[in-house]
Amino acid sequence: MPKFTAALKPVGIVCAVLLASASPALAHDAPAEAANKQVVLDFYQALNAADAAGTTKTQIQAIAEKYLSPDYVQHAEPLVDLPGPGTARDKLVRMFQAMPAMKAMPAPRTIAVMAEGDRVMMLTARELPDPATGRMKQAYIFNMFRVKNAKLVEHWDVGTPTMPTPGAGAPPSP
Repeated sequence: MPKFTAALKPVGIVCAVLLASASPALAHDAPAEAANKQVVLDFYQALNAADAAGTTKTQIQAIAEKYLSPDYVQHAEPLVDLPGPGTARDKLVRMFQAMPAMKAMPAPRTIAVMAEGDRVMMLTARELPDPATGRMKQAYIFNMFRVKNAKLVEHWDVGTPTMPTPGAGAPPSP
């Protein structure tokens, strides 16, 4: 039996090499992934700069045209069914233009940006007010984009909600 096992060893190595080289998870294009990450970072930098300057309403159209594909697809739950005619990009622009002026907040802190192929995931953290107490609490937001031709073509996100503090009119956490 040991001769048989020894004879199979080279076959196993060849199979492992073939599987590894054919695996999409291992087939990375580092320059393209770095470029995709930069598109996402530049998009957020533009949004954060406009927010800090209080000019989001006037700059959002140009930001959207520069970074969002005309056929941009929105998967983020609160933004999927924005009202009005037009594309998801058009609706997102109108949403930003219709937002009331808010007190400037510090930009979110970028914790991680990762790319695999045409997808880029970004984790940010931001201090947000607790609706019940007004005290600031840390919130984390995951955003994922699909990038094509240096434009954002799809977006997904999920965040940790800012929940009221137990005992301040909210049921206690389980």
